[in-house]
Amino acid sequence: MKLLKLVFFAAVLGVIGKLLFPSLPLHYQHAIIDWYGRLGTPTFALSPDNFSAQDQASFISENQTRGHKLKCYGNLGPSERITAQNDYLCSAHISKAYDNIPARLVTFFFTDNKLSNVRIEFAEDSSPQLQDYLSRKLADFPRLDQMPGARFGTDSFGKKLVVWRVTNGLLTAQAEHTPGQNPIILWTAYR
Repeated sequence: MKLLKLVFFAAVLGVIGKLLFPSLPLHYQHAIIDWYGRLGTPTFALSPDNFSAQDQASFISENQTRGHKLKCYGNLGPSERITAQNDYLCSAHISKAYDNIPARLVTFFFTDNKLSNVRIEFAEDSSPQLQDYLSRKLADFPRLDQMPGARFGTDSFGKKLVVWRVTNGLLTAQAEHTPGQNPIILWTAYR
């Protein structure tokens, strides 16, 4: 009898939620869709210092095999690109990355059938964990932003950027957290 009541209660909540969802402000709708999309997703484990300009088809297949549900498309608009040369992208919701750091989304950008950029967005409150992970993981790689005369600029909120030269490209992150924003790291392949 208790199970029947629980199932009935869940069904009623589902119907109410479905009726109210369209009346929610758009940013709440997106937050709910984002939260639901991350449920049960695998941890993103590809090390940020090991990305390389891999073949597009094999890279997509490899990540699907790892359990990532990729949404892929081409014909990118200007706001959907990291560089003007990007011609295809795949994104996947993720719940965690690396050392169980809360994360949200990974996006792979391709140029001429090769991986050219990887953008990983973390949860807002994960900035201290992310900075700790990057400082440990990338300790042996040169920090280009610390070189004399280096000018890598700032993010869109005016925060300085840190840049590492890793094996096959550059890895960029925010130097400090911006309240209310999700921290992001970006890998860019050498050209």
